[in-house]
Amino acid sequence: MTRASGTRWRPVTPDAGGPRSTRDAAATRRRILDAATAEFSALGLSGARIARIADGAGANQRMIYAYFGNKDGLFDAVLEHNVLLVQDAVPFDAADLPGYARRVFDFYRANPHLVRLEMWQTLERSDSMRSSPLIRSALAHKVAALEQAQAAGLVSAVLPAAELLDHILTLAHGHPMNAGDAASWTDGQRGALAAGVAALTGQPPGGAPPPATGPRRPR
Repeated sequence: MTRASGTRWRPVTPDAGGPRSTRDAAATRRRILDAATAEFSALGLSGARIARIADGAGANQRMIYAYFGNKDGLFDAVLEHNVLLVQDAVPFDAADLPGYARRVFDFYRANPHLVRLEMWQTLERSDSMRSSPLIRSALAHKVAALEQAQAAGLVSAVLPAAELLDHILTLAHGHPMNAGDAASWTDGQRGALAAGVAALTGQPPGGAPPPATGPRRPR
């Protein structure tokens, strides 16, 4: 099962036989993604095996190929799934970017397997994040939120919003990747991360001040 060069595989949903069939298919797909997350986090794209993922998910290999096309397609789907997981667990807050960075740190400290997954993605499939429409859309929403915060005076406008976001995400996601075993992460590292983001954004480490209201009109 291969993909045409330059074409991104999109998951295929088998024909639904009713609400129960749809629920069963969604549950199976979720089990596959969970099993694949564990496999890819431990062994990377090259070391992972579809047979082990199928066994872990209680599914057959043909179903994995039907949903995801091939191992690359499954890896991309796992990345997208976990980007949404992080996004839901740690909402982006342009009014408190140092706090956002701290919450990302806390999330990865509690989920070190996702740090390993991102490391494998960087090593083996660095183009997959840029080619994902879902991930591009998530980044575009963050850029728009930063632009609004800059216009409101909540965030430094020294850097364009897209460039500032790149630096913030590099710090927030890159720090856990370089911090070693999650068990050794310290509150000092967490504070240093927030301080770095504060320096970039002009926000205090504890959060952004309320926007200026301008001069009051005489009564």
